[in-house]
Amino acid sequence: MLTDCRALTTLLAGKKYLLLQGPMGPYFSDTAEWLESQGCEAVNVVFNGGDKFYCRKRDYLVFRQTPKEFPTWLKDTWQDYHFDTILCFGDCRPLHQVARLWAQTKGVRFLAFEEGYLRPHFITLEEGGVNAFSALPRNPDFYRKLPEIKAPVAKKLTSCFSLRVRRCIGYYLAGWFYRHQFPQYRHHKSFSPWYEARCWIRAAARKQWYRFLQRKVLSQLQGELDQRYHLVVLQVYNDSQIRNHSPYNDVRDYINDVMYSFSKKACSDQWLVIKHHPMDRGHRLYGPLIRKLGKQYNISERVKYVHDLPMPELLTHARAVVTINSTAGLSALIHNKPLIVMGNALYDMKGLTFQGHLNQFWQSDFKPDMKLFKKFRLYILRNTQINAVY
Repeated sequence: MLTDCRALTTLLAGKKYLLLQGPMGPYFSDTAEWLESQGCEAVNVVFNGGDKFYCRKRDYLVFRQTPKEFPTWLKDTWQDYHFDTILCFGDCRPLHQVARLWAQTKGVRFLAFEEGYLRPHFITLEEGGVNAFSALPRNPDFYRKLPEIKAPVAKKLTSCFSLRVRRCIGYYLAGWFYRHQFPQYRHHKSFSPWYEARCWIRAAARKQWYRFLQRKVLSQLQGELDQRYHLVVLQVYNDSQIRNHSPYNDVRDYINDVMYSFSKKACSDQWLVIKHHPMDRGHRLYGPLIRKLGKQYNISERVKYVHDLPMPELLTHARAVVTINSTAGLSALIHNKPLIVMGNALYDMKGLTFQGHLNQFWQSDFKPDMKLFKKFRLYILRNTQINAVY
């Protein structure tokens, strides 16, 4: 645990907590129990069968109405249980957006957890919102003026993937089993255990297939294409960061924009490497679209579509990186790579990312200010990260 963890101090600054939805599993039930062990009061809210299953060992409140009725429900609940802090995981879920706006009008703290900005050893917690809703300063001079301090030492942690999968399966199955008790509930993503099961089986098969099919690609990127390709980072097709914090309605529109611009403005000896998101493997494939656009824009011979190649290796040998607003952008900056952001991201600021048009990026000599990034990274580490994993 970090010795100077301001995010943890922020978490413990309240007295009465209302916990909305957390990650799939017992995480928020465990968080409520931990808060109580610290002398606080904590109550979980159950929205569906999955929430109910993982809160079954605790007393909880139930919300069975429509999202439009949630503000009234919060107000009524607040009168009976005068909570001063709302906790949630992900601030873009429809019900959490409603809660965030309601909390602002009532002076109630709204704290949002998220996957760590600086993964894999951290989770994120911020007051008011995370990612593009973050209150972190966007002025580079703010960070440049910060005093030089030593980076805190964090414990190296890894989450158990198989455990998270089992807990997700339990959540989906419980959601289906108790579905008639929550007829008004609409999940922010697909909520069918059968659909998700098919996707995970498909993902496992595709992982082996692409491991075989692309077994020689990494050596090519490390060799003849070293520092000659732009890495294009894809995000999950239903990523809330795309829907809420970018000009795109679909990842396919982003792919089209990038490939068209590359075909018009990149040098003829440059390549494009498009990296599929590993969590999207069973849900979407963009190969047919990329092949079609490659032919249409006459760049088929200079485009590679890759799947499970390690991101650190891809970043090490890339010339530059393009993203919508993925936290992989922070990884690109850690690797000192020129980066352009096509959406809205907390790290998109002058000095860290290219501020011009995508058409100008391909031949730009922009380099990130690593002194600025060091101070920015240390600031978000000390103020928004908790040394823990889900």
